[in-house]
Amino acid sequence: MKIKERHIFAGVILGTLLLLALAMVIPSSQKEASAHLPWQVEQDDEGRTQVFGVTLGKSPMGELERRIGDPVVLSLFARDSGERVVEGFFDNVGLGGLRAKMVVVLDFSNEELEAMYERGVRMATMGSGTRKVTLSSADQGAARQAPIHSITYLPRSRLEPELVERRFGTPGERIALPGGESEHWLYPQLGLDIALNQRGSDVLQYVLPENFEALRVPLLEQGEVIR
Repeated sequence: MKIKERHIFAGVILGTLLLLALAMVIPSSQKEASAHLPWQVEQDDEGRTQVFGVTLGKSPMGELERRIGDPVVLSLFARDSGERVVEGFFDNVGLGGLRAKMVVVLDFSNEELEAMYERGVRMATMGSGTRKVTLSSADQGAARQAPIHSITYLPRSRLEPELVERRFGTPGERIALPGGESEHWLYPQLGLDIALNQRGSDVLQYVLPENFEALRVPLLEQGEVIR
């Protein structure tokens, strides 16, 4: 190896060692602080859930889109029951080295949702009679300004119960659904429901604490409290 090449190689090795040393010196809490990880859940002074760097019921969809760094896919879903909902979908969210999908429900009145449905530019029929409506460009802009109602986070990796308890603490309640393949860990003070599935994907759902009973009651009707 030539002298110049040895010097370049040595410089690369030294730089790598310095980066590793810095990673070990910086406290993990400091490294995570800017990552907005799923277990970094808090409440603001008014009791609203804060996660992924946004505040439910307050922060607009566009703010979360900027934090994630990828464009959101906005759609309106209409069900035969008459229910309308506007959702934002992220297919590949990367925060702190973790990969996941994310579904965001936006806060609109029934009147606003009906008007957006009528202005939709394209419609596709999905399973169980649900219709997926492509929003007009003006309504997509309005959706980016709308407050976030709830967030559903679907990690690509399975969550072990030990990891969940270490990161989120002991749940206030655990509900097992029939069949024994799904168990919900409830954290009402955080507005968080974690569904751990033996088969399929785990799911973390974040809502405002004031809306938590709307998640809990259907689970109680289907399942059994185990703690």
